[in-house]
Amino acid sequence: MLETSVSSEASIKAQVQKLVDLLHVCADEELLDESKAIHGYILKSDFSDNNLLLLLNHVSHAYSKCSEFGSCQVLFDKMLQKNVFSWTVMIVGSIENGFFYDGFKYFREMLEYGMLPDGFAYSAALRLCVALGSLELCKMVHAQIVVRGFTSNVIINTSLLNIYAKLGNVEASSLVFNSMSERNAVSWNTIISGLTANGLHLEAFNRFLEMKNKGFSPDVYTLVGVMKAVGSLGDIGKGKVVHSCVCELGMDSNVVVGTALIDMYAECGALCEAKTVFDSNFSNCGVNMPWNAMISGYTRCRCSQEALQLYVNMCKKNVRSDIYTYCSLFDAIAESKCSKFLMEVHAAVLKSEYDNISLSVQNAIADAYAKCGSLEGVRKIFDRMEQRDIVSWTTLVTAYSQGSQWEAAIAVFSQMREEGCAVNQYTLASTLVACASLCYLEYGRQLHGLQYKTGLQNESCIESALVDMYAKCGSITEAEKVFGCISNADAVSWTAMISGYAQHGSVFCALELFKKMEQLGIKPTAVTLLSILFACSHGGLVKEGLHFFWSMGKRYNLVPEMQHYACVVDLLGRVGLLIEAFEFIGKMPVEPDEMVWQSLLSACRIHRDSELGEIAAKKILSVCPQYSATYVLLSNTYMETGNFREGIDLRNVMKKQGVKKEPGFSWITINGKAHKFYASDQEHPEKKSIYLMLEELRVDMKALGYKPDFRSVLTSGD
Repeated sequence: MLETSVSSEASIKAQVQKLVDLLHVCADEELLDESKAIHGYILKSDFSDNNLLLLLNHVSHAYSKCSEFGSCQVLFDKMLQKNVFSWTVMIVGSIENGFFYDGFKYFREMLEYGMLPDGFAYSAALRLCVALGSLELCKMVHAQIVVRGFTSNVIINTSLLNIYAKLGNVEASSLVFNSMSERNAVSWNTIISGLTANGLHLEAFNRFLEMKNKGFSPDVYTLVGVMKAVGSLGDIGKGKVVHSCVCELGMDSNVVVGTALIDMYAECGALCEAKTVFDSNFSNCGVNMPWNAMISGYTRCRCSQEALQLYVNMCKKNVRSDIYTYCSLFDAIAESKCSKFLMEVHAAVLKSEYDNISLSVQNAIADAYAKCGSLEGVRKIFDRMEQRDIVSWTTLVTAYSQGSQWEAAIAVFSQMREEGCAVNQYTLASTLVACASLCYLEYGRQLHGLQYKTGLQNESCIESALVDMYAKCGSITEAEKVFGCISNADAVSWTAMISGYAQHGSVFCALELFKKMEQLGIKPTAVTLLSILFACSHGGLVKEGLHFFWSMGKRYNLVPEMQHYACVVDLLGRVGLLIEAFEFIGKMPVEPDEMVWQSLLSACRIHRDSELGEIAAKKILSVCPQYSATYVLLSNTYMETGNFREGIDLRNVMKKQGVKKEPGFSWITINGKAHKFYASDQEHPEKKSIYLMLEELRVDMKALGYKPDFRSVLTSGD
């Protein structure tokens, strides 16, 4: 009888184990129907209380893994017996199914029920702390762990230091780590990754060295964590220390480690080292991770041509591109402004259908079209998007703003607001640029209010754009107020204010502010110097302007750009130093473009030097034969020097060659709407009232003694 009893007990045990194994499979493969079938079988069978509890716990776990958490809860509530495993399943299930507050409720009820948690239950509770983002709850659980005597449990301690790091309390995480009597590789990896995630990159590197000194062998996770830290530090010396360790461990050909190495070197700006790693181990690799890392590295370091060539090689090797490949690649295309390559890669994306599944790729494509100057391309991508995020809207607004389609930029921004999409600092800054260009002062003021409403008042790019907007809209006082409220103004903000003073003719205010900027140790940019040169030019300060120009390389370590040269020519030309301006152009270390010659030509018209004007005009027309301003300026120069026949002949040449002068226009904004006015305009709906007012003004001006200057005007009889 005893043998029969033992045999029967063994048979039941085997049956229970078989059911447990089946439920594990159901959980792993998320087989809900099979889980329900096994549950039904268990309920119909006559299992002992202990076996029934074990089986129902596993059924509950299977339901949770199958995302059938409601059934899991019903089963739990009906269970007559519960143990620590029962409660732990419910806490973990709550977390995995997103019911975080339910998880906290189950943990609390477990304690109230008098059930003492074990290590697994506490680990689950700590996961719950992260899910709820509650540092206080973490501290409460930690206190229980100490009271219950689990401080020597390496698994719980590792969970604790991980949770504290994820909740941003690195100090507590380090204290837990330092107090651990027993550590394993996971503990070291956790502290290194935690320090890295919280920006303590040097501390992460030092922990890595300490780990090695303590005799622990780094694994893949250790190396990836410390390489992220070193990349953020940008310290190539430390990077080579880690690389040496990788080689010692024989892991240099590991795809994950090698990819991290390439990333690390690229972050440090060491592209030669990154390329050596790639060429040595991964140039024939069929996995795209190292390829993506190298393309991303080239793009990050603005080596766009190298990135594009590597993509071509990647295609030749039949390595499959993915979302990460395309995002980096389109950034490189945007940098290189290669429209032809953009269309080819875009076609490849359409074939791969990545644009249908990834908004990030669509945003990258739109940005590339914008940087390549194709507003039509940006708009087409935007209109085809089934979903849009803040990046999508910002890309379109910025594209229109930078493409001088300012009214379109404001219209898109308004549409974005109507559709309920939140704005960010870049959207606001780009829209402010559009307002500045259109002199939309009232709309700009509304955006200023929106900045405070959305909590973006401390964003430097918006502050700089506000200063620029108010200055360009004629309100230098408001520009000064905004600038005065900037707590930590950067070079861009200072430049915006200096430029504002220069535009308003407040030359000495601009120079004084520049002096103060230098005294505060803020390094001026090339744009800052351009603004100063502009101020000196309009103030007739030749000596000061030349001093600033010649100081660019010696004092500020800045290389003059074409705009700086053009500004110096304007500086000299305005005061009549035309020969000096011409000689300055002849000594330029770079080939002068049409902008430089145009500055000289404008000065020639003002000072009536037709001979030098002819030289400047020929230089411009050799490059831009359809540039109408050149013909007009030279024609006016002839007219003002009394050479009417040459002036008339040049106008006739314009007509024969089909060169048309773009009509100038002025505009005014009333109630948020811009009204444009062209010379002899007959299209405006209120033209009669406008011309009546102009006639009244003409009469008043004549009465005050005003006499128009007709020297540059050709009469109908000419």
